[in-house]
Amino acid sequence: MAENVGRRGESWFFRADLPPGRDAKRRQKRVSGFTTEREARRALAQAKVDIDTGRLAHGARRTVTDLATEWLEAVRPNRKASTFSNYGWLMRAYVVPRIGPVRLDRLTPPDIQKLYSELRSSGGQGGKPLSGTQVRNIHGVLHNALNYAVRIGHIARNPTEAVDKPREDAEERPVYTPDQVHHFLLAAEGDRLRAMWYLVLATGLRRAELAGLRWPDVALDRAPPVLAVRTTRTTAGHLVVEHDPKTKSSRRVLTLDSRTGDILRDHCEAMAGEAEKRGEPTVSEYVFVDEFGDPYHPSQLTRYLHSLQRQAGLPEITLHDLRHTAATVALLAGVHPKVVSERQGHASTQITLDRYTHVLESMQTAAADAIGQFLTT
Repeated sequence: MAENVGRRGESWFFRADLPPGRDAKRRQKRVSGFTTEREARRALAQAKVDIDTGRLAHGARRTVTDLATEWLEAVRPNRKASTFSNYGWLMRAYVVPRIGPVRLDRLTPPDIQKLYSELRSSGGQGGKPLSGTQVRNIHGVLHNALNYAVRIGHIARNPTEAVDKPREDAEERPVYTPDQVHHFLLAAEGDRLRAMWYLVLATGLRRAELAGLRWPDVALDRAPPVLAVRTTRTTAGHLVVEHDPKTKSSRRVLTLDSRTGDILRDHCEAMAGEAEKRGEPTVSEYVFVDEFGDPYHPSQLTRYLHSLQRQAGLPEITLHDLRHTAATVALLAGVHPKVVSERQGHASTQITLDRYTHVLESMQTAAADAIGQFLTT
């Protein structure tokens, strides 16, 4: 087997013979983008193993566009509809338009680094820059697609491995102050979805969890009352899909305070009254339904929230921001960060600590003042 390792500019490459194709012509595999000679030689050694075992052979000159189509079809059966829809959107909107025509065997880390830089500077809709979190999500999808290409032998090396993973944005999301929370709840008095607004601030449930909450998962006859997060309603394109929570930490049981329990009982009675007026023998199994007894489309909940905020003269923040408000309120109320993490459904307490550093720092200041006052009296 003819083989060599070389350098072009600042980048190292390797070249190795492939088994002849159907036309018996000599073919070579060339992979570039290595930062050191050692990396290139290690990749060459692995390529030789893949060639000897038949995993890496001459085939069609696939492009990134070809890979996107093939990979999406391969993962479709094993992904939830909403996740698959998001994969397809990120590929079609951001990856294919920029590097789609590039051949897989010629795709280099600098190509990918340039893609990320362009997305951060002017890569969004209407030329609007994407956030670091958005580019990180695109990186995750592209990385998975190229890993698939490596596994089935289209390429010898995943070029995203040599690229710095985009950093998530550290900016804080907008949240309501305690005074704004009280103003918001006062404005929600008499609102048909009052129980929802109170529940999200008491528990930090996600929008998809609120939309998918069912009465069988709410135990109001217990002391204290509890609810279990077992179903979510999300969107996949224009369709609404239901599925189990994505992670183990998202599947959780939350204890409710007595006030929240009372408000949910009142809501249940109101929904039963509406069902009776519609001539339905029983209340809908969903906790939050429209006037026809149908569960809400998740985006409807956001529209109703913004309408209430405008009426109250409050800043328009999203349901996800209300979820962050709930965590902030809990921390300010003295709830331990580990408990807040579990109630929010975070994968780890570290996520909570990183996300609410500003709140925890203010609590540290208050604690230091309290300790100092105690020691000097």
